[in-house]
Amino acid sequence: MMSWAWMAVLACTGSDDVRLETKLPESERVAVHDESVERVGVQEGVQHPPIPADSPAWRHDPGGFVPDHNFYGERTWDGVRMRVAGHLSVIERDRARLVAQISSDPLQAAAVYRALAADLTGMIPKTGGPETEIPTLVRDAALRDAALLAGQPEGVTTGIAGVRREYFQHLRERTMSAAVGRELRTRLAAAAEAISFPAIDAFEDFDDRHAMRVTLWSLYLDAVDPLKFTEPWGYFDAAAHARMVQRLDIDIAESAGLKAPTEPKQVVKFTVVGTGGMPTGDSLIDVAGQPGPRAIGVLEKLDLSQPNHRQWVEDTAFVLNAKMKDQPGGVLSILHTRAAHLDGFGHGSRYYNIKQLRNEGVRQLARAGRFDLARQSLQMNFPLHHQDWECPNREGILLAIDGRLAAQAGSTDASAQLARARTATDLFLRRVRTAEQSRAATPGPPPGSTTPLAE
Repeated sequence: MMSWAWMAVLACTGSDDVRLETKLPESERVAVHDESVERVGVQEGVQHPPIPADSPAWRHDPGGFVPDHNFYGERTWDGVRMRVAGHLSVIERDRARLVAQISSDPLQAAAVYRALAADLTGMIPKTGGPETEIPTLVRDAALRDAALLAGQPEGVTTGIAGVRREYFQHLRERTMSAAVGRELRTRLAAAAEAISFPAIDAFEDFDDRHAMRVTLWSLYLDAVDPLKFTEPWGYFDAAAHARMVQRLDIDIAESAGLKAPTEPKQVVKFTVVGTGGMPTGDSLIDVAGQPGPRAIGVLEKLDLSQPNHRQWVEDTAFVLNAKMKDQPGGVLSILHTRAAHLDGFGHGSRYYNIKQLRNEGVRQLARAGRFDLARQSLQMNFPLHHQDWECPNREGILLAIDGRLAAQAGSTDASAQLARARTATDLFLRRVRTAEQSRAATPGPPPGSTTPLAE
């Protein structure tokens, strides 16, 4: 069997290890659910224009898991599990890549994918809709990649994944040639050209948003590399998808001895929208390329449509870009002081502004290859509080991002951080199961049950 070492995940610049520390294991906390406290979440229109500046809910810190799916912006617990299934996919795909990088053995990575598929099988409801479709897509792609890495490809013969399958087969059989490479690249270009990639903020309501989730996951799983980190630092949009396809084109060209195009790079630049726009509830979408729609909300206070605040954001982006150019380490102190300024306003929705600012810090530092600094920026999100708890598996999300940063930095704690992300995610899912079983034993609608609105 030929060596697959060349296909292992690309090692990036090294850095000093930076550990995300929490004062207490966040996922261990379970909130005392106070139904008398007004809740403001997506189900109440918080992420649908206009988002109020303040609410009693934002002055209440539940302190942990809340046993009500509406609190997480979903109509059912299956909807919550659907979103966490995406987190599991991110975590375990990164673990598989890291295993391949460390061991140079694709069979070990295949075992991780098989285990992921088995876990996801137990999370697929029979109700249909996005709650069924997304974990099924993720499960099937894990099985596909497990078979691919084990040298037993099956199923997919079309699309970008079909081209990757043929490419891997030629590598195993040592039949790559210039002619084969040209044929594969032609097929890849045709497959990519046939795709009409949606604008990721073009949805109208809750159901439309979830339908877009399905579309984006399908496009991502068709293009994803099972062994290399090719996701963007930022959103999985049309440009990110094109870069993933081009990375495969480069691999094919290089393997066939053909002239390869230059690998596309993400632009390192703090922008006004990136620094001061609306974040989603899930930072894996905003920061680490997990497929998902962008937020479309407008803030009643500190929104970019307000001239004074926009000017402040423009100034912030200018200062951050200047510091990134001359002294990247100084970006952290600017993020800290600017977040403190936002925090000083005191109204509840300021947390959206702070979250977006920190997200942009992680994105741009990671794009610049300063993974050590990006990890420190990410750490500013701890300890979790207030609106953090409205995002399903918030701790697992942050640890997953940190694990990828560590892996791409070549840090020695990458495996441990991804394991921590998985542990936090598993605990959140156990909390969901317990809450669901408890509710089933008490007939009647869940407290505060309403229909979620769009982000």
